Amino acid sequence: MCCTTGSIFLRAGVLALVSVCALPAAWAEESELPDKSAAPSFNYALGAIVGSSPDYAGGNGRKNSLRPAWAVEYGRFRLSTSRGSAFMGHGLGPRESGASATLAQSDRFSLSAALRIDKGRDGSDAPILVGLPSVRSTLRARLSAGYAVTDRWSVGAGVSQDILGRDGGAQLSTSVGYTWPVTADTKITVGAGAGFGDHTYVRGHFGVPAGGASPLPAFDPRAGLYSVDGGVEVMSAINRHWVVLGAVRVSQLKGDARRSPLTVEPMGYSVSVGLAYRCCR
Repeated sequence: MCCTTGSIFLRAGVLALVSVCALPAAWAEESELPDKSAAPSFNYALGAIVGSSPDYAGGNGRKNSLRPAWAVEYGRFRLSTSRGSAFMGHGLGPRESGASATLAQSDRFSLSAALRIDKGRDGSDAPILVGLPSVRSTLRARLSAGYAVTDRWSVGAGVSQDILGRDGGAQLSTSVGYTWPVTADTKITVGAGAGFGDHTYVRGHFGVPAGGASPLPAFDPRAGLYSVDGGVEVMSAINRHWVVLGAVRVSQLKGDARRSPLTVEPMGYSVSVGLAYRCCR
């Protein structure tokens, strides 16, 4: 039943995104790729992010990090980290991380495809994970769409799939956001979202196999909603090139993910601050 449920919601997610791509012709004329007659532009962003987050989803420990944030963009093709993508996209609409390409774009709608590295998880992340199979790092293919309902309200959805067959499974994410332009260079974004996973994904992240080396009881979670989250992000362009950001996000595990023996603390929060140099818009 769990596998069937996972297949149903993932097919529904794919169909929802595909249906957006197949909108009536009158609307499709509004959504177009960048002007092919114009020469593609080269842009980049380079910075750093300081952050603090849970040691793993459901853990009660913390991990602090200092990591690079960068993005390189040529025409409608990009290669970036997640926060590098945010720096590059400040005031320019959403951007996918990883290797990505804009498939369709208008003033209100965007459709993009991306390849992203999922770093996975192992026993070194927290003592409770020792003896459990590692969540292997893998490569995910992601298709995402966003629509600006108004100048301030937007919705989005994305489907991703492990394409290396490393038991990463599939995910479906949905989001809604409100952007408040404090000034021409500063914006505050408040957003909320939900994450769904198929049986393979939730089993890998929240399951405990029977007969393993872990002392935890066996647990086989079902597919479906596993997390909801909300947060606030402030981003400001100091000048044409320098951009700063600060973000706070709270997430809560749901369903079988919350009932998992691995879940010590179902609610977690993350904070981050960053600075980047952007050129050459």
